[in-house]
Amino acid sequence: MADKEALQYRWAIDEMYPDEAAIKKDEEILKQKTAELSTLAEDPKKNLKAILALYHATNTVAENLIVYTHMKQDEDSRNSDAQRKYQQASRLLQDYDAAFSFFEPYLLSLSEEEQKALMEDPELALYHEMFARIFRYKEHTLSAEEEALLAKMQFLSEAPSDIYYFLTNADMKFPKLKSLDGAELTAENFTTHEKNPDVAVRKEAFESLYETFRSFGNTISTSYTNNVKALTTQAKLRHYNSAIEMELFADNVPVAVYDSLLDSVHRHFSYLHRYYAKKKELLGLKEQHMYDVYLPLLKGTARRYTFEEARDLCIASVAPLGKEYQDIYRKAFDERWMDVYPREGKAGGAYSSGSYESRPYILLNFNGTLDSVFTLAHEMGHSMHSYFAKHENDSLYYNYTIFVAEVASTFNELLLLDYLRKQAKTPEEKLELLDHHLDSFKSTLYRQTMFAEFEKIVHDRIEKGESLACEDFDAIYGDLNRRYFGDAMITDEGITHEWMRIPHFYSNFYVYKYATGFTASTVLSQKVLNGGPKDVEAYFSFLKDGCHHFPIEQLKMAGCDMSDPKTVDSALEVFGKLVDELEAIKEL
Repeated sequence: MADKEALQYRWAIDEMYPDEAAIKKDEEILKQKTAELSTLAEDPKKNLKAILALYHATNTVAENLIVYTHMKQDEDSRNSDAQRKYQQASRLLQDYDAAFSFFEPYLLSLSEEEQKALMEDPELALYHEMFARIFRYKEHTLSAEEEALLAKMQFLSEAPSDIYYFLTNADMKFPKLKSLDGAELTAENFTTHEKNPDVAVRKEAFESLYETFRSFGNTISTSYTNNVKALTTQAKLRHYNSAIEMELFADNVPVAVYDSLLDSVHRHFSYLHRYYAKKKELLGLKEQHMYDVYLPLLKGTARRYTFEEARDLCIASVAPLGKEYQDIYRKAFDERWMDVYPREGKAGGAYSSGSYESRPYILLNFNGTLDSVFTLAHEMGHSMHSYFAKHENDSLYYNYTIFVAEVASTFNELLLLDYLRKQAKTPEEKLELLDHHLDSFKSTLYRQTMFAEFEKIVHDRIEKGESLACEDFDAIYGDLNRRYFGDAMITDEGITHEWMRIPHFYSNFYVYKYATGFTASTVLSQKVLNGGPKDVEAYFSFLKDGCHHFPIEQLKMAGCDMSDPKTVDSALEVFGKLVDELEAIKEL
């Protein structure tokens, strides 16, 4: 059994700051540069080149500090010294950002001739892409006085999200589960209880969770309504046709891409309906309720994995990407990019982090399940994306967008899935992997699209001047649930309240990116697995681009055109073939 506290299982983040003096040095640099920036900002026209040079040099210092102190806090949230260092770094970063807040409004206030001159200045060639991204917002930017006023009122538009956060994370309490002798029910362990083979446990957990949310329905519906109103008001003020257009503008994604995602999924509802009909049959359910959704097909104890086994499987799975990728992948384990095991005080979940100058570190909470093996593959996908983006680009242009962030991560999951399915020998292994793949499609492409459709319907109706109460949100969500899940699933009353427990609705028009990301990774993984060297080369061009191109263009470079409605269709056809496999199974 592995010594979970051994150094090899802890990330080497202290390479960033080996001692207290190194942290103090960068804190002083950031303070000094913030003061210099404030002075230079008094005459931005005269000092523009000095401002840009300072910005370029200081960003990496600021990023190193905030990333390192955040990861140190996540190592052990009980460590008060780590908390203080993170808070100090956060304050310094806020001061630096405030000192730089004049920059974009200044550039946008320039005349077209002045902007053109900047774009043609050879001494500023490094910054031309950055300028172009800022200049796109000219027609959506208000006067300096209006922008200052909106900035001062920003706390009002953030209030609904803050209220929802503290209501659902601090104030909301769920009843104990009688079916589990008083065991605790939380929003975090709900899915675990929903996988319990005892229907009494699943039903009680389901009804208890959603009845609790329902009891706060008026508060949550008011909070969400005002979140939508704040966004739609801002969109009007900034001369966008709609809130969705404003939110997609940052990534230069046409609203047609969002709409075609919904249309494609609608055309392929039958695959999801067939999936649940067959699942109902295989599980032997007389009635299939929403509290049966998370039931695994594999009965009994699933295989457990050591971290070393997970490492070897993940390394082997990326062989289709070539020797260079695989060699760099191995370095993650040799150079201790990751903090592997859970322990008291450590942050939960998993993520990939790091700065431009550091390694792409990974926080894990590996527990030996198949899911945790896929989590390793997922986070390594992020970190490998970051590795290539850092090594191929200047610090100004290495940060890829959220729109494409989930592509490389789920791409690596699909490579692992393909490798494991080819290696599987027993019927149980094959069934567990088929179930995992089907569930990935259901959870990411179908479910996130359902969320995206709910969000769009709500915004459309409120933008038209409708007033929506809690019952209206429930009705919209319940109708969508029936259409997506089909006749084989009973739409229990509780599920109509599910919209209340989705925090991503406060990250406006965000959820669709999960669906488009999984679509792209499905298409690209199929190309790499079934294609040739040119497909691999195209995928690398995507990994290495950083943020030089907008995400739709990046994915086209990789070989996936998300502006073509047929792209989502092709990904859903893969799901259809998996459903065919499931339907061929006679019994469990």
